Amino acid sequence: MLYVVITLLLFVLSFLSGMLGLGVAFIATPVLGLFDFELKHVIMPWSLWLNGLTALSGAIAFARAKMVDWRTAIPLLIITTLFAPLGVWLLQFISTQTLWWIYIGVLLFLAYRMAFPPRQNDQQIPVISDATRVKGGAASALISVFAGLLGVGPGFLLMPTLVMLGYTARLAAATNSVIVTLPSFSAFLTHLPDAQFDWLMLILTSVSAVIGAQLGAGFMAKKVKSATLTRLFAVALVLLAVQRAYLLIR
Repeated sequence: MLYVVITLLLFVLSFLSGMLGLGVAFIATPVLGLFDFELKHVIMPWSLWLNGLTALSGAIAFARAKMVDWRTAIPLLIITTLFAPLGVWLLQFISTQTLWWIYIGVLLFLAYRMAFPPRQNDQQIPVISDATRVKGGAASALISVFAGLLGVGPGFLLMPTLVMLGYTARLAAATNSVIVTLPSFSAFLTHLPDAQFDWLMLILTSVSAVIGAQLGAGFMAKKVKSATLTRLFAVALVLLAVQRAYLLIR
């Protein structure tokens, strides 16, 4: 029964993360914590693997819809892939409870920034300068280290960062989906020597997550506007923060 519940749950979560242009780890990590799985050796490597798969699935859908800013995506993909393992290495120096409180603080900060985004018009393609892309590259290095530390992939931090730099939410989501693929897998490989997997669970959730992310990205590309996307993202972050804070203080 547990296999069915978690497989279906991750399908739904992957659909939502596909809409947002994110890997599923930012939402899967706290949700899997509800089932009392161990964090560092079970949830983190499991979530990072699913994060890479769902980001890749979404990226394919966005690329087909010609929504990706490749001049931003490729350099940031390289930077985040190189820096993500550093965060995983730093994990050994920080307690699990401290990690969760950092996670909550980041979620609330990003929710606030996404709740009040700059005015966006999906009909007008934003002009992204090379200077803006350089800023994005510098930010992505720090973000990938922090995300590797949390075991969630950099997407949930990169998405609002790109919006704050001037991208529409739709363009940020599509570009972000490409950027977070390889760093998720590189961080996963760093976790792999100590990872503990239920292989049947891993296979079932991998298949359901890929399908969910592909459907979510396709739906967003056709139906969802930037204003709706930023509000949805903000609400999701607040709910995650409240849920995890409740578990820590109860």
